[in-house]
Formats: sequence, C-alpha cells, structure tokens
Amino acid sequence: MNSFREATSLIALPANGTESREARHRMSDMDWGAEVRKLEREFVGLPPEPTAGALKARQNAERRAQEHRDAVKARIGATARLVLVASLAGALYFWPYARECGSGLFAYMAAEALIGSGALWVVAFTWRHRLARAHAVAFLMLLGALALLAAEVLPRVGYARADPTHLRQWWCVPGSR
Repeated sequence: MNSFREATSLIALPANGTESREARHRMSDMDWGAEVRKLEREFVGLPPEPTAGALKARQNAERRAQEHRDAVKARIGATARLVLVASLAGALYFWPYARECGSGLFAYMAAEALIGSGALWVVAFTWRHRLARAHAVAFLMLLGALALLAAEVLPRVGYARADPTHLRQWWCVPGSR
C-alpha cells in the first residue's frame, strides 16, 4: 500500500458517505477505554491486566491465607486461655487462708467459681473457633471446677457427709477453727 487512495479503497463505505448500521454496531461493542488502558500499560512496560480468572484465584488464595492466619491466632488464644485457667486451678492447691468456714470458705468458693467461669469462657471461645481438642480440655476443666464446688457445697447441705460426727458448717462457730 503505497498511497492513501489504496488504503482507503479497502474500507467499504456506503455510497452516500454515511456509516452502515452494522459498522456502527461493531464499533460500539468495543470498550475503547479498556483498549487505551491496555495500550498505555504496554507502552509503559507493565504486564497486562490480570484476567477475571486470575483475579478470582488470587482472591481465593488471599482468603485461604487469611483463614489460616486466623486459625493460628485462635489456637494460640485458646492455648493461652487454657493455661491461664489451669494456672488458677493449680493455685488453689496453695490457698493460704482458712477455708473450713466463714469468709475464708466464701472467698475459696469464689475462686473456684472464677475457675468455672474461666473454663466456661474457654469453652465458648473454642466452640466459636471450632477447636475440638481445646474445647474438650476446656469442658473437662469446667467439670473439674464444678466438682471442686460440689466438694465444698454438698457436705454442707447434708448430701455427701464424709464424717458423720464432724458436721461441716457455712459459718464458723467460735472455737471451731
């Protein structure tokens, strides 16, 4: 094609000089903004824009990575909560105050109730984050806390008396400590 006339002779225009309907339709189907962006990216030296499939794959990979990070954080959080409640339960062994009756008994039972509520807290956390093993351990801690409370309450209400001659009381009688 040496001349302008040869180049324009290849374009089929209607005889009256207006565009045909199908030529207009073909031209309107193209997204010229997208085409210009592609050319600009190519001109600058950038890689082409990712396809819809590549974008979806990248979003799925990012979502899976975020879910993995969340799961690791949940396991660490559950373990920290379990250790905290277990250390509180272990500290009961070293209770420094009298706990046979009176205010010492009520403080001891409050500490046991705190262990129970902490275990319940861990049970709820592990349930929400779908951590089955930690949930089972937390549930066992809750049962242990309930057993500790039962060991203090049941003998005092007359259900489980270990020694029938020595009645356990809620309030201290003078000289019984």
